[in-house]
Amino acid sequence: MTAAARMPRLAERVASVAPSATVEMSERIRQAQVAGREILPLASGDPNLETHPQIVAAAHRAMLAGETHYGPAAGTPALRAAIARRLSGRAGIAYDASEILVTPGGKFAVFAAFMVALESGDEVLLLDPCWVSYGPGVRLAGGVPVRVPALDRLDPGMLAAAVTPRTRMIVVNSPANPTGRVFTREELAALVALAERHDLWLLFDQVYADLTYEPGAFAFLQALPGAQGRCLVADSLSKTYGMTGWRIGYLAAPEAAVKAALKVVQHSIYCVPPFLQAGALAALALPEFVIDGYRERFRRRRDRAAAVLDALPGFSCPRPPASFYLFPKVPGDDKAVAAEWLERLAIAVLPGSAFGEAGRGHLRISLACDDEVLEEALRRLERHYRG
Repeated sequence: MTAAARMPRLAERVASVAPSATVEMSERIRQAQVAGREILPLASGDPNLETHPQIVAAAHRAMLAGETHYGPAAGTPALRAAIARRLSGRAGIAYDASEILVTPGGKFAVFAAFMVALESGDEVLLLDPCWVSYGPGVRLAGGVPVRVPALDRLDPGMLAAAVTPRTRMIVVNSPANPTGRVFTREELAALVALAERHDLWLLFDQVYADLTYEPGAFAFLQALPGAQGRCLVADSLSKTYGMTGWRIGYLAAPEAAVKAALKVVQHSIYCVPPFLQAGALAALALPEFVIDGYRERFRRRRDRAAAVLDALPGFSCPRPPASFYLFPKVPGDDKAVAAEWLERLAIAVLPGSAFGEAGRGHLRISLACDDEVLEEALRRLERHYRG
């Protein structure tokens, strides 16, 4: 590039943000497969669920009916009402359609929450290890992520000590990515008490709530006393219904916060395509036994894979109570182990340290793959470690 054609500088808030480890690994796997190399993908958070035919048919009908133009920026009234009904029924507290904003996936719901809650320099407490996009999302919104270790338990004293006059929000993901752990009602109550004491927002990411295996073990943060008025809830249809490519999520929040987040939508993506929302409406109308079947599929994989991994020399792999992730403790450096698996065994996983310092020494293994792929990966691991 000549001096005359030199590119102007990029914004520091973007230049300083690391790429998504999960997205980059997915791209590496995709490129390797295109080049003809076999990679067993145990890194992606994309559940291998075929989108239900009724969902596809509903979107097709909507397209044929002409729902291919701009729609309401907040989402179609029918879908907002359906989301409010389902959320109210699950969480046990009332939501109105006016408190729902339809977004292009749960990730955008999280980003919109950061945008409406944070001023430049505001601090956000992240429970480490956590999803790779929380920290960058905070930075893109002008905030400062502050990590608090919470691998196995939440220490209220340590969390309280992390609060400063600049703290504005606590991000809570339960069930958690990457660990699959579910925060107890007592832990959530401590978070609510801290948020009330310091007048903080609570961002509750509940995208894995439908993939909880222990009945009664999961608590909705927004349902706890004093929480709903300061709770921004992010959710998605991606994990529950196998609709990752549809990009349908939502933000549930006090109406004033929804109106503020609507401005973010209006000045960025404008709206989620109406025909996709018609498919989402059909998804929410599916009987619960459909979700039960998906959940049982992941439970079987969890039990099978955790048993094999836990028996490998130097490994420790407890069964998580939710999600389709395992987070085993491994012998040696997690990055080195992940690299060894990829290069020698053609198994793609993610090092736990990609999710924060508290994840160091672990791997995130995704069970969102075909049963045959998982079984082959387990066979390779047993041969590799046992000879």
